[in-house]
Parts: sequence; structure tokens; C-alpha cells
Amino acid sequence: MEQTEYLSKKTGYKQLIAVSLGHFTNDFFAGLISPITVFFAYKMGLNFTQQGLLSIVMLIFASFLQPFLGILSDKRGKPGHLIISIIWITIWISLSGIVIHYYLLIIVLALGSSASALYHTLGTTTAVAVGGNSKGTSLSVFMTVGGFAGTFASVVGIGIAENFGVEKIIFLIIPGCVIALIMFLLGIQHVVIETEENNKIKLQNPVKEKIKMSKANKLWLSILLYISIMKTLSGVFIVTYGIQIMMLKNFTYAAMLLSIHLLGRPIGTMIGGMLIDVIGEKKVFLYGMGATFISFFMVAYGGSIATALGIGVLGFSISFTNTVCVLSSHEMIPNG
Repeated sequence: MEQTEYLSKKTGYKQLIAVSLGHFTNDFFAGLISPITVFFAYKMGLNFTQQGLLSIVMLIFASFLQPFLGILSDKRGKPGHLIISIIWITIWISLSGIVIHYYLLIIVLALGSSASALYHTLGTTTAVAVGGNSKGTSLSVFMTVGGFAGTFASVVGIGIAENFGVEKIIFLIIPGCVIALIMFLLGIQHVVIETEENNKIKLQNPVKEKIKMSKANKLWLSILLYISIMKTLSGVFIVTYGIQIMMLKNFTYAAMLLSIHLLGRPIGTMIGGMLIDVIGEKKVFLYGMGATFISFFMVAYGGSIATALGIGVLGFSISFTNTVCVLSSHEMIPNG
């Protein structure tokens, strides 16, 4: 009995490593373009509007597609699809470096970003499934590991683009596909998650009465979705425009602020997730949103010092409520 339980936990740890490693890889490629958009601008002669369109297209396909892909995941999603998702985003985002036409670049980035929408919906469910009785901890690990990808993507992306040219990011296909292979070897495809297809197999009578979500929960879920979208938009715009504007003043200064901002994101996710078990979900949510509004105020209305502090703190505060938002969403959605 103890041996079986040990093997089960060991398998669960491997699968958690696999889904978290995939999350890191997915967010690495999803976050690779924003910090090096300026290099695409130099290469193609893009103005701020055209650069903004790149960010909006990636956001639409990475975020706004999530509800639709989430529905498909609830019906027939399988953790093995996460491996395909990593290969997909790896290939398309890496290919963007050799694209020479603006509208073709938009198509390539849109295709690549769609994989991110799938990974976040199915990956979150998988992370909760492998957590067993420690769903909060499992989800925190999943989100925190993925959160570090933003900082890493910025350093690697800018380093490659500045020293070798943006075309050379095509070689990132190699590590991306290696990660997909590692996920397969760790057995992520064997994780069993709750889907309509699996429930029909379990039940002798496949006809199951659906549990409806209350109006209050629907409203709160909509609010959480809106908050998540606004946080994503703010994060993208800070990286794409805020840092780019600061580069005009001092490149080193801008790079330092970008590093602090991006490093603060996974730290905020980790600490916010840990505090859920200590002070509760409501307090974590309220404290996190309060800190976010203060950070935004500093960025928008502060002087140069206050703005710099605001950008740095914003990375932490904007991610502080990530875990509680995801957990609350999972708790509200009925298994029906």
C-alpha cells in the first residue's frame, strides 16, 4: 500500500515537472516577441501603430481564444495535447524571425499564439489533476515556473536579436522540441483529467444531469475574466511601449527596469499563492488589487523616480492575484 502510494506520488511529481516545464516553454515563446518588437520595427520600418497591432493580434489569439479552447478541452481535452501545443508554438514563433513581410508576420504570430490559449486552459486543469490533495501547491508551482519565462524570454530574445540579428531566433526551435520530448518521457500524456468524454466512460448511464452555474458565480467569473484580460494587456503594453520609451533615455536603465518588472511577476504569483493558505483568498485578492492600483497610479502620475518604482512593483502586484483568480474560477465551475 505504502509502496503504491509512493509510486503514485513519484509519478505525480514527474507529471507536475512536465506540465510546469511546458508552461515555462509556452510562456517563453509567448513572451519572446514583445521585448524584441523594436528589432522587428527596425527591420521592417514599423511605426508604433503597427507594433501595437502585433501585440493586439498575439493577445487576441493567446487570451481571447481561451474560452473557446476551454470548451473543447472540457469535452475531449487530453494532457497529451500539451506536447503538440509546445511543438506548435515553438515552430511558429521561431519562424517569425525570418519573416520579411509585415502581414505574413501577423499571421505567423497569430498561429503561434493560439497554442498559448490551449496550453493555459488545458495546462491549468492538468496541474490541478496531478496535485491530488495539494491542488493549491501544485497550481502555484505550475504558475510560478511559467512566470519566470517572461524574464528569461526578455534576456534571451534581446541577447540574440542584438548580437546576432532577430533572424537567429529560428534556432530556438531546437530547445523547444527537446522540451516537448522531455514532457513525453515524463509521462504527461498519462494524466487523467475530468472531461465529458471521460465521464461518459465512467458512468454506466451516460446521460448525466448538468449542474448549472448560479448567476452570482457567472457574474464573479466574468469579473475575474475581465481582470485577467486587463492585467495581460497592461503587462504587454508595459513591456512593449514603456520600456521602449525609456530606452530613448538610457538603454541600461530600461533593461534594469524590465528585468525587475518581469522578475517580480513569478515572485508575486508564488507569494500570493502561498498566502492563500495563511490569510484566505479574499484578503489576497483585495491586497493584490489594491497594490496594483497604487502601482498604476505611480506609473501614470508619478515623477521619474515614482514611475520607475511603479513599473518595478507592478510586476509583483499584477501577479499577486494570479493563483487566487484561477482557484476561484475552478471552484465556481460545476463538474457537469
